[in-house]
This record gives sequence, structure tokens and C-alpha cells, in this order.
Amino acid sequence: KKVSVGAPGGGDQILTMLILKAAGIDSEKDFTKQQLTQPEGVMALKDGNVDAVFWNFAAPGSAVLEVAAQRDVVLVPLSEELVQKVITDNPFLIPYTIKTGTYESVKEDVRTIADSNYLVVRNTMDEKLSYDLVKVLIENREKFMNVTQQASHFVPEEASIGITDFAPGAKKYFKEKGIDLK
Repeated sequence: KKVSVGAPGGGDQILTMLILKAAGIDSEKDFTKQQLTQPEGVMALKDGNVDAVFWNFAAPGSAVLEVAAQRDVVLVPLSEELVQKVITDNPFLIPYTIKTGTYESVKEDVRTIADSNYLVVRNTMDEKLSYDLVKVLIENREKFMNVTQQASHFVPEEASIGITDFAPGAKKYFKEKGIDLK
């Protein structure tokens, strides 16, 4: 089997290698490794030059939509055991589910792993400004939905998960809303 693990040094490849390692799969021995960018992976899948591609982007991703317009697409779910192993070893990753209907061919939820995007600020940022930033993002989610469907994640349950300390204003906002920071 020919499998693209993503471009060298890119986020796709980094996440792919973490998953493969946790699954006990050796990309040098267990399949023919290709190191393709996302656009190259699209072409290779459409042309039948690879059997599978690992991608790391927010769903629905244009790469999957482009391939699905010409070929049948199947998303492979990760076992819950594998998801837990990967996120335990890499706390900056989170479990994620691609919901039924995200792509036309997806007829059931697909369990996978995601990384988060973070708004990173100076540790000297004004408390009121950091408070207002969090408030605007979360409380205006519907308006942001007109810009990107990814705004559906601008909810306290997801915004309160961090990999480092939160700015004082963000802490204040979540405390007022009764939301525990994770």
C-alpha cells in the first residue's frame, strides 16, 4: 500500500507519525511512504497513485471535498483506545469526532484526533482586553459562523481547554460563567 504521511516537517506529518507510533505501525517498513503536500495528496488520491492520505485540517476540508467530487471517499475512524493513547502521550491533542453528514459519504460519526488553535497573547496584556477578546469570540459565535463554520467551536466547553495558563481576563470571563478551565 502507498500512503501519504504529509509533507516533511508539516503538521500533517507530525500528527501522522504520533498516531502511527501509538498504533505500532512503522512508516518505513509497513507501507510505501509518500511525503506529499495536501494538494499533491489530492492529485495522488484522484489519480490512484496512493491508497491513503493522512491529513490534519478542520472538517469539512476542501481537500476531502475535492477528492470526493471524483472518487468514493472513506474516512477511517481511530479506535477509542488509540485516541486515548495518543492524547495521553500528547496533551496538546484532543479527541474529535467528524459528525455524520460532514461529508456526503460519511454515514456515521468518525472518531479521530485533532489539535486546537489558540489565541496566544503577551503575558502583559491588559486584563480588560483579554476579557473582552474571549467574550466577543464566544458571545458572537453566530456572527462568526457567517465567516467560517469553524466558529461552531467558539463555545466555552472547547475554549476553556488550554495547554498553558490563561490570561487573567480570560480566567475572569470563564469564572463569571461558572466554567472550569482545563
